[in-house]
Amino acid sequence: MAMPIDVSDVRRALRPWLGALFVEANAALCDELADHLRQYAPYRQSLESLRDGLESLLITRLNGLTRRTMTVATDNYTRRRLRLDDIREMADDLMGVVFDGLTPFSSNFIKLNDYSLRAGSLNAMRVLYQKYASFYTQEELDFLASMIRSAYPRERYAAWLDG
Repeated sequence: MAMPIDVSDVRRALRPWLGALFVEANAALCDELADHLRQYAPYRQSLESLRDGLESLLITRLNGLTRRTMTVATDNYTRRRLRLDDIREMADDLMGVVFDGLTPFSSNFIKLNDYSLRAGSLNAMRVLYQKYASFYTQEELDFLASMIRSAYPRERYAAWLDG
């Protein structure tokens, strides 16, 4: 069964990185990424494998779409050169679309919790904090929030952790 991934969620995840103009002008990229995410099935693929495939797809397609410059115009009209770290964070934001679609079962909690620890995924921690809080003690939940605050810039979590 395919993951229920909507292209609009992919566009929303990419806009802060690539700018609205680039995202809207390259709808085929968003469609391809959404199709890639829809193919995730936990019984045949690990989250790490899905993420690695996303990173590879992003690097390859963005390199071609930017004519090898890896530079995009952001929404505030500045030029941004995409670095490998940006690609990793972009892939993590796309993984967040998958994580949001997971049903909060104990097996998904275990898989997501393990992945968040191994990969250091902010989006995995976000979904754990938002949707799986009942799986933690208050002390564990406070520790998770503390870990997020110490490891990431405030603008990456302020909307959902402090808000």
